[in-house]
This record gives sequence, structure tokens and C-alpha cells, in this order.
Amino acid sequence: MASEVRDKCPVCGADSNQEFKPYNIPYFGEVMLFVTTCPSCGYRSSDVMILEGGRSKKRHELLVSSAGDLNAMVVRSSYGRIEIPELGVNIEPRKGESFITTVEGVLVRVERIVKMLRKQVEGAKRERADYVLKYIEEIKAGKKSMRLIIEDPTGNSAIIPCHTQ
Repeated sequence: MASEVRDKCPVCGADSNQEFKPYNIPYFGEVMLFVTTCPSCGYRSSDVMILEGGRSKKRHELLVSSAGDLNAMVVRSSYGRIEIPELGVNIEPRKGESFITTVEGVLVRVERIVKMLRKQVEGAKRERADYVLKYIEEIKAGKKSMRLIIEDPTGNSAIIPCHTQ
């Protein structure tokens, strides 16, 4: 059951909405999602907190070596740093930017940013962007592997491998 409270927006000072939503992640457990939105200026932030005990691991790593691994769940708090060494990608933590997605969802985010940046560069930087985009396609097709690493000093990020039955 979600709860909502009113508070002042940290950007414009208008009344904003803060929602607290419990969320059950299969094979993992309960987390609490925190979402703040301001209808006045459009400010939005989110965070996640793991509610189950014993989930305070600070570093998670998953070898993605098949298309099935793309379905592993990724929980990233706003303090979580994501690294994909094979792509040379580091996603630094930003306050108010948490998410729950899959490994494929993380790759789609990276792909979207690389495509946007590719339009702004030429020469060797464009070739590097093309290389990263091709590598991502090969990962999605199960032809290449990668490591997904999350480091979070708060212990509120996680990678939850798929469980097939």
C-alpha cells in the first residue's frame, strides 16, 4: 500500500508529493520506493531502500554471458555506481536517480546515451561509439559477454540473477 505526504519542493518551494511504495521483487524480497514529484516545476527524484535483512552487500557483480542473463533484475539506489568494464562505461551515482530494471534495461540506457553522443562527435570518438553500439548488440544476441558491477556504500543496490523453473 502506497503512502503519500506533502512537502516543499527543494527546487521551487511549492508543495510537492512524496510517495512511499513497498515493492516486492521476486526471488529477492521487499524494497521501499521513494518518489518525489513537484507539479509546479516538474522536479522528480526517486530512491530505493532494501527492507529485507541481510541484503547490505556493497558490491555486486554479474557475468552476462547469454541472452538469458539480460533478464536479471538490477536495483540501483541513488548511491549506486554501475560499471561495465568491457564497454568502458561508468554510470556515476546521482542523488534522486534510482531505478529498478533488468540488465537489458541498463544496456538500453547506455545505448540511448551513446547514440545521442555519437551525433555530436567525429573521427575516433565516433568510431568508439560505433564499437560500443555494436558490442551492445552482440551482448543482446548472446554472442559477447560482459560484467555488470554495482558498488553502493549504502548497500541498497543489487543484481538479482534470473531463476528459471
